Amino acid sequence: MAFVAYDPILGEVDLSIVDNGGPGPFSIPGTSGATYGRNSQYFGEIRGYDTRLGGGAFVYAAYGATLLAGAVVQFVESLSAAGLLITTAIAWTGTANAGQPLGVAVAVTGGTGNWGWFQVAGPAITNVSGTPTANAPVYWQAAGVVSGTGVASKQVDGAQFATTNAITLGTGNAAQVLPSTQAVVLLQYPSSQSAIT
Repeated sequence: MAFVAYDPILGEVDLSIVDNGGPGPFSIPGTSGATYGRNSQYFGEIRGYDTRLGGGAFVYAAYGATLLAGAVVQFVESLSAAGLLITTAIAWTGTANAGQPLGVAVAVTGGTGNWGWFQVAGPAITNVSGTPTANAPVYWQAAGVVSGTGVASKQVDGAQFATTNAITLGTGNAAQVLPSTQAVVLLQYPSSQSAIT
């Protein structure tokens, strides 16, 4: 899947490209095919689409660890040496009742020091365990992985499974078969379950 977006400031953006420079006012092609210094803001949001999945919303954040496409992430905040508030994505750790904002990694691979887009709304290809059921709730299973099996205090609010795993999206030459470790999850600005008292 290749989510793309068009923004009046950024122009056409391939949301799967990892940025090695972080937010900035320029768009300078890098030698590795990445783009450096996009005119994006920390945790800035953009709308994008994929021809097989439809539309979605994406936010711009730093990678706090190596993440693969489909990893469920939590966003953590820190101050840089220059006093800038930095939003960083790490694999969701599954801390109970934490109420943390969540998203899904889009780039095939991104590592510490990179910047990229993380999906927070719309149908997202997500790393899963087991065999989820369409329209069922989403729960933490392991770092960066979700499941349809209930786990007390670790449900994802603002998300539900849109499909089971190992489905085919599209037809003919445009078809993509998801592996047994991925399913489509419908996101609506998800967060981990908060404390109930």
